[in-house]
Amino acid sequence: MNIIENKNRKNLFVLILLIFSLNSFAQTVDYSLIPYRKADKWGYANVERSIVITPKYSEVKWFSEGLAAVKIGKKWGYINKVGKLVIPARYTVAKSFRKGFVPNKNKEGGDSIIFTGASLVASGYEICINKKGVVLPKCPAIAENSVAENRIPIETTIREKTYSITNNNGLFDKIIDDYKIMGSNETFYIAQKASLYGVFNSKFETIVPFEYNSITKVNSGGVLYLQLKKSELNGLIKADTVLSNIAYYNNLMLVKGIDNKDYIIVEKDGNTYLKDVDNNSIIPTGYANMSYDENGGFILTDKSNLRGFYFTENKIISPKYADIRIVNKGSNYLQIKTTSGKTGYINSTGDEFFEE
Repeated sequence: MNIIENKNRKNLFVLILLIFSLNSFAQTVDYSLIPYRKADKWGYANVERSIVITPKYSEVKWFSEGLAAVKIGKKWGYINKVGKLVIPARYTVAKSFRKGFVPNKNKEGGDSIIFTGASLVASGYEICINKKGVVLPKCPAIAENSVAENRIPIETTIREKTYSITNNNGLFDKIIDDYKIMGSNETFYIAQKASLYGVFNSKFETIVPFEYNSITKVNSGGVLYLQLKKSELNGLIKADTVLSNIAYYNNLMLVKGIDNKDYIIVEKDGNTYLKDVDNNSIIPTGYANMSYDENGGFILTDKSNLRGFYFTENKIISPKYADIRIVNKGSNYLQIKTTSGKTGYINSTGDEFFEE
């Protein structure tokens, strides 16, 4: 290996290490102080809802790395946890501080640094600054908005394959797909006979009878399910489960929670419910709509189009807000919008960190 190749390999190693480091040092939200709104002004309260920093700002963001962005008039600056303005309000854009790395030719992996993205111009063109407000020569981190599609764990698989399996006594007309289940070498075949679908194994034993309008594989984090459609109704079973007493719904959607559990949002007779994969009720009350918040939990919408929230720790916020979403992945705080259109924050027990 020559010197140039060795240098390139070393540079590649440092680049890879840097990429992993940047992903590891993402923004960390500090939940010890919660943005608190009083009428149209914002400050901060502690977890007991006692005001710590007087509401006097037009907007605020959460604390991260000891600093929080606050809006004074039309510009953003940064305060510390005792409310002192440590970086003047001169920015049109002010993001939360985070850790990252900058290259250092004398140190493998580079130097760690706390920084944020900000802008001094109306166009919003971003620079990066440190905790003293000094502009960095180069931004050290990846973009904040990672691609949502890369985090979706549910995959519906529809494939066209060619099979040369001999049809046994006219069991099927066409094989559509196949699958295996964990701990077994047995192959299972999804097949069509006339206009109906079923499943058989390599011994030509019928596993799922040929009485469904469609059978689709759904993979959730390595766990395989079969979604069955019958007379416009939908059911879901684990691929390694013996077919029995399947429950049918008008619609269903499989969701992988941040607790790594699988949930099913089901619609029946105009109401939406939450079930586990064994068809046990998690939210027995029917709602007009239900959707999964990718940061954890479920948004509940009633027939008046008001929204509440369900935490997977079995805490429910009844629908009373115009909008609602979890603050950050795994957080116990929610950002809401009141029916009058104002923003506020609440915790998982429904305590409101705002006063009208």
